[in-house]
Amino acid sequence: MLKIKSQPEKSYLLKDNYEFLRKTKIITSISMQMQKVQTNEYYHKCAAFENEEIRLNKLRKKAKIVNEIRNYLSLPDDWDGYQGIAPQSKTIAETISFVKILPDSISLPKPMVSGTGIVGLFWEKDNIYAEVCFEGDGTFWYYGTDSDLEIGEESVSIQEVNELPKNLINLINKI
Repeated sequence: MLKIKSQPEKSYLLKDNYEFLRKTKIITSISMQMQKVQTNEYYHKCAAFENEEIRLNKLRKKAKIVNEIRNYLSLPDDWDGYQGIAPQSKTIAETISFVKILPDSISLPKPMVSGTGIVGLFWEKDNIYAEVCFEGDGTFWYYGTDSDLEIGEESVSIQEVNELPKNLINLINKI
């Protein structure tokens, strides 16, 4: 910042010029640092915007999955031509609730329905496969495999789970 000097201060012209140049150098340095900070803030705002756009796309995909699962409500008995049982509304509600709590960090699954009325979600890529299935009884089970390991657990209470099992997340993250 430039200061306007009063009349008595003008007598120290050489000293003042030196101080002015020194202060100008400091101000320029501070100004350049501020520009870097502003550039970094701009970059972070752009990155945040991109992250929000990615998150919004993921939410849209989740909504599409939820709608596909809801459509299972319209399945009649013998929907598959092999005496398939239509899933119950409770089974569908449990599956939808599970989809809604899936962390953003993992890829989204594909929904599936079986002829026994079970509704599930599965992830698949190359030699990696994982599934989570619901029967409408307040529990779910999961299974997963890749070339190195096989994981699974039967009858996990939905109410006791506030996040996916770590071994399942680790397997899905490979997809």
